Amino acid sequence: MHYFTKNFFCTIRNSIEVLTRPSSSQSTRVGAWRIVLAVVALNLTLASLASAQIAPDMPNPIKAPNPLTTTISIFRSNMQDKIMKAAETMPDSKYSYRPTKEVRSFAEILNHVGDISYYLCANAKNEARPVIAAEKNSKTEIIAYLKGAFEYCDGAYSGFTDAHLNAPADFWGHNTNKMFILTQLANHDALHYGNLVTYLRLNDLTPSGGWF
Repeated sequence: MHYFTKNFFCTIRNSIEVLTRPSSSQSTRVGAWRIVLAVVALNLTLASLASAQIAPDMPNPIKAPNPLTTTISIFRSNMQDKIMKAAETMPDSKYSYRPTKEVRSFAEILNHVGDISYYLCANAKNEARPVIAAEKNSKTEIIAYLKGAFEYCDGAYSGFTDAHLNAPADFWGHNTNKMFILTQLANHDALHYGNLVTYLRLNDLTPSGGWF
């Protein structure tokens, strides 16, 4: 996406330079109209690009009773939606896939996401971490495990308000606050969703899901 955006804007810039470059036979009025057309074309293209990247039904937390907590929850829900759809997209036969022997397999990444979800959300809820069964291997088992982990995390957000964000929390022995735990949850999901997207692409599969 970074390289696409960079090249896209280079193309727009070059197009504007061509449209606005004066020539010896060009009148001032014609030159002005060329500049206007270039600006209009740029605005239309930018609007098209924005609408292609962000869905119109994306939730807006600004007017929510607890806008900060709602913002964190929206990001977390978006990432978990993407992860679940990635898990559903990859065929069962490819769950053992790994690009190189040094990295986790697709199945191991999903198990890891579920494990950390339980750990962080138990921390946010001030509960003992639920007992985690042996690592799952099949697609059906792993999707069920992820669904259970994400539903457990729903409870960490249920009734949670902005006033709780600075409440004390523990992060692997380090003193921190609840906001750190909840933002780290979404951050961890996003980190490993990037892995899952790569694995899907390497298998000629297209990821989908989420608002952006």
